[in-house]
Amino acid sequence: MIFNLYKKRGETPLERIQKFVKENPNLKNEKMTYLGRLDPLAEGVLLVGSGKDTSQSRREEFFGLDKEYDFICIFGFTTDTYDILGKVVKINKLEKLLENDVRKVAMICKGEREQKYPEYSSKMISQRKSVKNQENLFLDSYEVPTKKITVYKMQFHKLEILNSKELFGRLLMDISKVKGDFRQNEILILWKEIILKYPERQIFLARFSAYVSSGTYIRSLVNDMGNTLGCGATTLSIKRTRVGDYIIKDSIK
Repeated sequence: MIFNLYKKRGETPLERIQKFVKENPNLKNEKMTYLGRLDPLAEGVLLVGSGKDTSQSRREEFFGLDKEYDFICIFGFTTDTYDILGKVVKINKLEKLLENDVRKVAMICKGEREQKYPEYSSKMISQRKSVKNQENLFLDSYEVPTKKITVYKMQFHKLEILNSKELFGRLLMDISKVKGDFRQNEILILWKEIILKYPERQIFLARFSAYVSSGTYIRSLVNDMGNTLGCGATTLSIKRTRVGDYIIKDSIK
């Protein structure tokens, strides 16, 4: 059976399944697995299979479904994870950012493209472990793998401006929701040092929606947009609103 669950921001997919089983004791002895990951800071549609729907063939079938997302990015900052749960590796002070420039970048993203996996992703972690297990190889001796994806639709909705205190309040609220070993305490300290050092700085946020093929990392699309604009960008929030025919309004909360 397939369950369309709503994963909250801060939860891991495993935590969402455990909560769902606790609320439905009749599923206690059922084998269950999620059919596609969501990052800890992402929320929205999480498909979970039970029984026969946990087979490898069924998992691959659901992994291959197209998806839709709503997301917000912050311009002027680049992090090692491409989202706010990462260390800031580059800062660009922006005096202004034009909506028309952001809209053009969103249009450039549309179509078929090669996308690099984020450095902190399940694929890259697996890759590094594989390299470590091989003799006479170093972690910098392999190329970052890429995957061919398609962005069917990318729409820019709105540009917002926050001051440093407002942004840090948002970061504190979101990052504090994440449990587990994700460097969150270290990351919050670093963000605080960087952002509150310039309390009057204007920080630009942009809201988008995207319809993409399976395997697309929204974090990577945001990073690509920042590189294209030349100012850097990192992901503030992601909401998955659809997986195949499964939509967010039908998700079990």
